[in-house]
Amino acid sequence: MSKISSPATLIDLHARLVEGAQTERRLPAAIPRRSVTFWVETAPDWLAYADPSARQRLEPARAAEVTRYDELLDAIVQLTDEQDRRVLWLTAHMAAFRSRVPWLKISKRLNCNRHTAKRRYERALLTLFLAMR
Repeated sequence: MSKISSPATLIDLHARLVEGAQTERRLPAAIPRRSVTFWVETAPDWLAYADPSARQRLEPARAAEVTRYDELLDAIVQLTDEQDRRVLWLTAHMAAFRSRVPWLKISKRLNCNRHTAKRRYERALLTLFLAMR
């Protein structure tokens, strides 16, 4: 296991998890996504539409981000159990590219109350934080 530097606080560890989820989304896809076809509502004015040739994409992950991502994955896999890993990554992916953590959406995925979901995440985060020390 490559030694990951121990974060100073739980907030730093949370930020590192969210950065890891963002990096994972920026990695190239192994399998191309299927395109979905649907009928859109039309606007009355042709200027109301965006330029169809312009596509917004995430920038590719940098080498330093991928290195930190690999170190974080090693630490999570070796220092936590399966249930904690699921809660940690679910929360990190739901919080990626957002300003707040959507606890209600996370609680629906975990099939529990939003307060319980937050408590599970905090417990898993604290377990990982203490194991990294």
